[in-house]
Amino acid sequence: MIMIMNNKYVILLFVSALVFFLGINPLQPSHAATLTLSGLDAGTHEIDFRDIGILSDFTPVISTDKQRYHPGQDGILTVTDHSANVDLNTIETVSANIGSNTVILTETGENTGIFRGPFIADGSITYSPENPSDAVRAKISITLAQPGDVTISDVNLSDGIGCPNEPVSQGVNISLSNGAELASVDSVIISYANAVLSFTNSDGQLIQTSPEFLRMHYQFDPNFQYALVAQLNIPGFNEVLDNPYLLTVKTDQDIEQIAEEDDGREPLTLGEGTYVLTSDTGCGGGGGGGISRSGLVIQALGALSLSSGSQVNAPPTMGLGQNEKRIVDGGFSFNDNPINVLQYYTPYPLVTTPVGQNNTIKLKIYEEEGLNNIAHVGLSYGLGKGETFNEGRATIEYDRTFDGVESVTTFDPNHVLGDVNVTTSDVRCGENSNAVCREFTFYHVFREPLEYNMVATNIWDSQLNSWQNYFNHGVQITGESMNPPKQYSGIFEGHIYQLTETGKNIAVDENGNTWTNDKTWTRDYIKPIAVDNNILNDQKIAAIEQLGFGYSDGQAIFGFDRMDHRFVDAKEQQKNYAQSIMNDLCPKCQNESYDKINNIFSYDLPVTSKLEQQNQMHIEDQKARQFLQEYFDTIYHKSID
Repeated sequence: MIMIMNNKYVILLFVSALVFFLGINPLQPSHAATLTLSGLDAGTHEIDFRDIGILSDFTPVISTDKQRYHPGQDGILTVTDHSANVDLNTIETVSANIGSNTVILTETGENTGIFRGPFIADGSITYSPENPSDAVRAKISITLAQPGDVTISDVNLSDGIGCPNEPVSQGVNISLSNGAELASVDSVIISYANAVLSFTNSDGQLIQTSPEFLRMHYQFDPNFQYALVAQLNIPGFNEVLDNPYLLTVKTDQDIEQIAEEDDGREPLTLGEGTYVLTSDTGCGGGGGGGISRSGLVIQALGALSLSSGSQVNAPPTMGLGQNEKRIVDGGFSFNDNPINVLQYYTPYPLVTTPVGQNNTIKLKIYEEEGLNNIAHVGLSYGLGKGETFNEGRATIEYDRTFDGVESVTTFDPNHVLGDVNVTTSDVRCGENSNAVCREFTFYHVFREPLEYNMVATNIWDSQLNSWQNYFNHGVQITGESMNPPKQYSGIFEGHIYQLTETGKNIAVDENGNTWTNDKTWTRDYIKPIAVDNNILNDQKIAAIEQLGFGYSDGQAIFGFDRMDHRFVDAKEQQKNYAQSIMNDLCPKCQNESYDKINNIFSYDLPVTSKLEQQNQMHIEDQKARQFLQEYFDTIYHKSID
């Protein structure tokens, strides 16, 4: 689709969720490039002003690294614009607009004319070249008598140079500064590969010309008229002056003959000033200059393309058209809460709905190529911050084939949705609009809550022109899940466990142990041990805790349950501790194997009556007392002595 906006020619191409506005402007006076070579030495210099070797592809070509972008997504933008390649010995830059932001594209190398740079998708892409497609391409040979600066620049000649000579491209100007003195301009070569060779004169007549009738004119001072300095076809003089392979015109060496052939003026000496290629178009009904050059605009619009080389229509919309004017009122509605849809993100006040309730979402869609051209309508629930349509937790998708076959599919791995149905009807797009929209009504219930609330839509037509919209805060589902608990089976430390989910990332096994899911399920529950209250009552527990044990931990007193995964570690620690105590008490006890130290014996005590045992114990007690008395007497007497 081609539109004219404020005299600016724009081609609109829609790519997924991003709109590309690719612009080429007609020749305007502000379009001018300048190349200054500073500090040139005295002597001869050849200066390239753009590349005369480029014979085609004069209008910019814009391409991207992806066919579709989501808002905020990174991308690479490439612009091939040979007219922006002014200095063949320098890496140059151009700029493009991404929404309200400006990005700088850098030439991929010296004299490539290909500019590339990263961008973030945030609205339309606009590229307005600073150099028109008929920008002059010249090679100049100049000799300086004194060193200094030489400046080569574009000259806009949209008003012509005087009847009957019409410029077929921009002109090129040579000027000196900073002490430079000219010895001679040896030659000026201008390419006509990008010349405009069809015109509409002041009488509205279409005039066609051909390269063989091209001329070069020179003006050394703006107060004087242009003089002819080269002509491709002067019979008998210069039939072979042009180079058909380079498509160029070079200043004649026999300047005197050409001047005489033109109007008998004195021969000219080439120097500073403006050089331009022209063609004799005739003066029509009234004077020269100001010829409408529609051929340039046609050429530019016809050649501009994406890398795919095709132009596409606008995608279906629930709100704004391609000129960002509202087409649809109330394009999105959840349970009769409509809102006007914006370009990408639409602020939508949070709506709550309970689990198990019947819900309806209505999407009102306009399609400029006809409502039957709407091929796909997708609805996605449960998106979090920064997520896109395909990352939704539950989606409903309507499709219509080219022959009218309709189908509805869902992507719902967690069984969030139930009783899904989609109907369509044709309605007015707005109360004050005669446009007709197709309204898609999605019926469904939610079977369980979702963690996130944002809603997204994804719509495309039969030519795959697509658009996505996002609604936040969105829809919040409340209540308990209607779905049975999820169950999992797995092997842990050689045992098979059946886990039943009891909450988010929490489950319980058949033994009552709880598990936590942090990428993998891990058992973390300590099974309580039944305690006899007569053995361990509240007072005893308090006394134990006073000694520094933590009964509430369960581990300090009772240890781990045998089935707990920490039991093995605790047992190993106790084993090592016992081993260290044994080594301290008996360092040599473990030097020999058990069978060599297994000389343990036992004997049976004689069987006696209880009375006999008491008598024997009394006798032994008397013996001991007597022994001690005698021993103490001996000690004390010796001390006294």
